[in-house]
Amino acid sequence: CHYFCPIAVIMILGRKMGNIFAWPALHLSAEKDRCTDCRRCSESCPMSLDVNDMVRQERMENYECILYGCCVDHCPESAIRYAWLG
Repeated sequence: CHYFCPIAVIMILGRKMGNIFAWPALHLSAEKDRCTDCRRCSESCPMSLDVNDMVRQERMENYECILYGCCVDHCPESAIRYAWLG
């Protein structure tokens, strides 16, 4: 999935449509103030995303994110969590 993933096209289109029509969807949410910059979230991401930077910018939406949840599981401060948005 790092270089080509046909399912990713469907996921990206679905996410864009969900954003346009405001359908409820599972997203990642982060509390920047709780982050200690340990970078465990970024190190554990199977898509090699810079999750720590996403938390710091308070922009958890990334089309390459597959919501696997390693960042949620590895954050010692529980700064990252799943949330329903829509």
